[in-house]
Amino acid sequence: MYTNRIIQGIAGGLLGLFLPVFLYQQYQSINLLLIFYFFSFGLYLFLAAPGAIIASKITFKKSLIFSVFGGTLFYVCFYFFESNILLFSILALIFVNIDRMLYWVPYHSDFAKFTDKKTRGKTIAVLDSIASLVSIAIPAIAGFIIVQHGFNVLFLIVIFVYLSSVIPFFIIPRISEQYTFTYLQTWRMLFHPRDRKILFTYMADGAESIIGAVIWPIFIWQILQGDFEAVGIISSLIILATILLRLIIGSYTDRLNKKKLLQLGSLLYSVGWLIKIFAQTGLHIFIVSTYHNLSSIAMRTPYDTLMYEKAADAGHYIDEYTVLREMALNLGRLLAILVLFILLNFVGLNYAFIIAAVSILFINLI
Repeated sequence: MYTNRIIQGIAGGLLGLFLPVFLYQQYQSINLLLIFYFFSFGLYLFLAAPGAIIASKITFKKSLIFSVFGGTLFYVCFYFFESNILLFSILALIFVNIDRMLYWVPYHSDFAKFTDKKTRGKTIAVLDSIASLVSIAIPAIAGFIIVQHGFNVLFLIVIFVYLSSVIPFFIIPRISEQYTFTYLQTWRMLFHPRDRKILFTYMADGAESIIGAVIWPIFIWQILQGDFEAVGIISSLIILATILLRLIIGSYTDRLNKKKLLQLGSLLYSVGWLIKIFAQTGLHIFIVSTYHNLSSIAMRTPYDTLMYEKAADAGHYIDEYTVLREMALNLGRLLAILVLFILLNFVGLNYAFIIAAVSILFINLI
């Protein structure tokens, strides 16, 4: 399963920073870009539960295999994007949500089942570090390809890399889970007063993630004046500078109080978002991003460990818990996009980081 994540991570690393910039260039409007992502995550909010129901009927293994083909077609859309922006925007939204609805619930559910509670923090840290190690040079390579050959060559590479990620799924065991909630019951459980802290936790995580995934890359690109190679090189250096600490913190996560480590990490991470507001040069980006990645590790490793522990503790309801988590994440993303849609018509992109700084503190409710 994690071999699949590494391969998909390579594909995502090639485009991660550059896809929002590509879309921004095509749409020529931050509002249209936000509308694209609003529909992207809005569709998944309503499709997460049906995806889990489908996965439980066809088995998680088949669901994971089919998801890869949805993700591959998502990237194919960008190869043809400039020929008909509206058509391929719609097709991209359809295919990416086929990928998400068939992938994330089986993946998270199986990961929670297959990892040992006593060493889960170390496992997550090691696996993430392997993925980072493999991906060190990926952003720099992607920036070089864009400058020398254009986006379409990069899209072709990503398509074939992502498609190859299906291979590891053919050797995982067949696992069947029965999703027991009805569609309407899932929505009722999402807003149940008993689980309100969990709802706010994952909404906060989702709100922060949309700013990191969409606004920050465009902000970097603007500061570096559209220099894709510089964006890629700086991103690679940041990855290199953070691998060691992830391993150190991961090993301590299993020994220390995860809640206290999470509280410290989230505070440091929140401060990092506030510092990013004042970044004005490539050197500033490298320094603040390295600090932010380090504080992210201090926060994310115990947070992800606690998340998988709660999922594992759900027992037979592990996939139901995962669906509710996915829905809460996307609800948070939608709310953040709505706020951004209003805010960014009056102030610069960097003020969006205040929303991320405040949102991330709420993950301590987990």
